[in-house]
Amino acid sequence: MVLEKLGRSLEQAIRKVRRLPIVDKDAINALIQDLQRALLSSDVKVELVFEMTENIKKDAMNTKLTKAKRKDFIIKLVHDELIKTLGGKPAPIRLKSGKSNVILLVGIQGSGKTTTVGKLARFYKNKGYKVAAVTTDTYRPGAYEQLVQLTNQIDVKCFGNPDEKNAIKIAVKETKKAINGGYDIILVDTAGRHKEEKELMLEMQKIESALKPNEVILVIDGTLGQLAYSQAEEFAKATNIGSIIVTKLDGTAKGGGALSACAATNQSIRFIGLGEKIDEFEEFDPTSFVGTLLGIPDIEGLVKKVQEAEVDIDPDMAKRMMRGKFTLDDLYYQLKSIKKVGKMKNILAMVGGGNIPDALKDDAERNLEKWEIVLNSMTKEEKENPKIIKKTRKRRIAIGSGSDYSTINRMLDQYNQMKKFMKRFLQMQKKGKGMPGVPGGMAQFLNKMGKDFKFS
Repeated sequence: MVLEKLGRSLEQAIRKVRRLPIVDKDAINALIQDLQRALLSSDVKVELVFEMTENIKKDAMNTKLTKAKRKDFIIKLVHDELIKTLGGKPAPIRLKSGKSNVILLVGIQGSGKTTTVGKLARFYKNKGYKVAAVTTDTYRPGAYEQLVQLTNQIDVKCFGNPDEKNAIKIAVKETKKAINGGYDIILVDTAGRHKEEKELMLEMQKIESALKPNEVILVIDGTLGQLAYSQAEEFAKATNIGSIIVTKLDGTAKGGGALSACAATNQSIRFIGLGEKIDEFEEFDPTSFVGTLLGIPDIEGLVKKVQEAEVDIDPDMAKRMMRGKFTLDDLYYQLKSIKKVGKMKNILAMVGGGNIPDALKDDAERNLEKWEIVLNSMTKEEKENPKIIKKTRKRRIAIGSGSDYSTINRMLDQYNQMKKFMKRFLQMQKKGKGMPGVPGGMAQFLNKMGKDFKFS
């Protein structure tokens, strides 16, 4: 889950409110303190934290509501205030069809701009666009070679001139080549610069003026912390920032700088980078992001991920899964499908399982790899009827897969638990009841998947 520590703190604060029989002034003050601690510990700018929480407190105290409605109203206030800070809505798409679109990426040193150009190129190429990249970084050794290496991985053309030392000349000449080449989207990488480096900031302004890009995107390091606000503010003064990309926003990043950058530029985040790999990159939607932080399931988002991953769903297998009559072979294909959709911990967070301990989520991630190897060492009969897997068969499977008995036993236990879960879910679904002990988002997701892919 992105911003895992912040999400856990916010979810705990919200859970406290949900448990209260009455939400009075003392409860509101306690919530405000919890929110402030959570946001400040995640490196959100101090002034921004107090502005956000003061807005929540003011509306919570002054709005007259019945006791029954006040709890949900206050939770919605927190939800809406966080969304507002993140720009209020997804950043608009500024691409024009039928012409070359130039996108200029700017940011400080070490923010991950060059890697982000590669990720962005892959993203747009997968959408069907003809994409090119241009590097204008004449300061960092190996900058041109790095971008060439990244774009070669995804078969995208990279323009640049490592022998030229004038970044503005490179920008104009190489971008013109890309335009003449008929590319739909041209991503222009720039040298990293700090707000105090006046000459470099001026160079960036001249590049923008010369290229007249469709959009300037600010790339912000998710680990930057309190400095993010002032850096983003200076870039917004120097250029026409249209949206933000936050990098290095994995579960360990505090990430408060992302909220601060949005407030400083008055712009929304468009994409987030989740790791070093070129495919660890996704579109950003403030509503679903905040919902996940607060433990509100993003069912629609997960269904969209499944569809975008082009997971091939066999209707017969789906029916067996939903009826609790699936085989180990079915489980094997389900594991492969999960790997296409994304990391287990991110999937669990989207269905309201963000409160599941990290150790269990990490264990599930590791088990996917191990179980695939074990399943490949089984016969068709064993996969279809796991009850026959006794001591002698386990010994053969263990030798064939290079696994120990505990791995095989855990997989069989998980299979049996899954069967019981699906049978229980079907029974509760028929009775029109929820499932005690099961995250609400999980049941919603299964219901949604059932309707979308006609599992029932």
